Formats: sequence, C-alpha cells, structure tokens
Amino acid sequence: MHDFAVKLQASRGYREQTDIELLQDLIPGCVSVVKTDEQTDRQGVDYIATLRRGAEILIDAKSRERGASRYWNGSGPELALEIWSVRPGGKYNTPWEQRKVGWSLCEAKQTDMIYYTFDPSDCGDVFLLPFQHLRMAFRQNWRQWSMTYRRKVQDSYTWESVCVFIPANVVIKAIESIERCHVTREMRFI
Repeated sequence: MHDFAVKLQASRGYREQTDIELLQDLIPGCVSVVKTDEQTDRQGVDYIATLRRGAEILIDAKSRERGASRYWNGSGPELALEIWSVRPGGKYNTPWEQRKVGWSLCEAKQTDMIYYTFDPSDCGDVFLLPFQHLRMAFRQNWRQWSMTYRRKVQDSYTWESVCVFIPANVVIKAIESIERCHVTREMRFI
C-alpha cells in the first residue's frame, strides 16, 4: 500500500537535509537547494537547485526504502521506473479514460533531473540523472525491460500504479546510448 502523506513525511528530516547537502555537492555551480512545498512536491518536483547565475534545476527525488537490496539478485542497485501512475483496469477497475502514464514516460513532466537514493544499509550510491534522457531511454526499452525485470503493482487505496525495477547500470548504458545517438545525428548536419 502506498500513502503519499506517509511517504512525504518519511522524506522529511534527516533524508531531506542529507539530500540538500548531496545535491549541492553534486551540481557544479549550485548555490542553494530548497525543499518544495507539498503542492509542488505532488507535481513531481521535490527540490529546486539554484545556480550562481540564477538558473533553476527542478529535481524529483526517488528514495528506496530499507530492504530494497534483497530483490537485487547480485545486479547492484535497481532504479524504479513507472509505467503507469494510474493503471487502467486492475483491482479498482479504473476506466481507460482515467489512466495516467507513469512519470518515467510522461512527456508533460516538468523536471530536469531525477535523484535516486537508497537506505544506507542497502547502498551508499546516489544517482542524479537527466530526466529527458532517462525518459527517452525508458521509452525505447520499457517493453523489453518490463518482460526482463521485476514489475510491481503499487496500491494507493483508490488506484494502482506499476513500476519496473531495472539495474542502474542497465539504465545508465541506455541513457549513454541515447546521448551517443543524438551526437551522431547532430554531426550529420554539421
């Protein structure tokens, strides 16, 4: 079961302060990082990083709970990517018209970076990934990945969402492939 209010509360306090400090260290030129209000958080932006010249980077934080590593099967940390935010059908028989594509595939999402963290007992790594490259890589691979890797339905009391858990190294290679593809295509027109 997934309760947004419970998850939001869990992300406050120690995790929030640690996130702010890490994000400031990870982003060159960053002068501040602030936690967003609940309304902005619900829209998928957890932090706003401000650079020296005033540019803002919108960051969506994805934190895995303690014990996530028991599912990793020796593949290292897994990144959760969402296929459906509101799955049609399912336990609540959600009408097709009320479906909502997952954040990982959403072309309307207003986020610059996705910031993945884990409970320290599972993994000390963090991943700060460019959202559009992640979205393109997932769009290109989601069908294959959803057949290859663990999928999970999450119950939010009135709707269901669906995530697929992909090893971080697989996701990063797919993002690198997208980046190489764009450089190659751009070079053809020079």
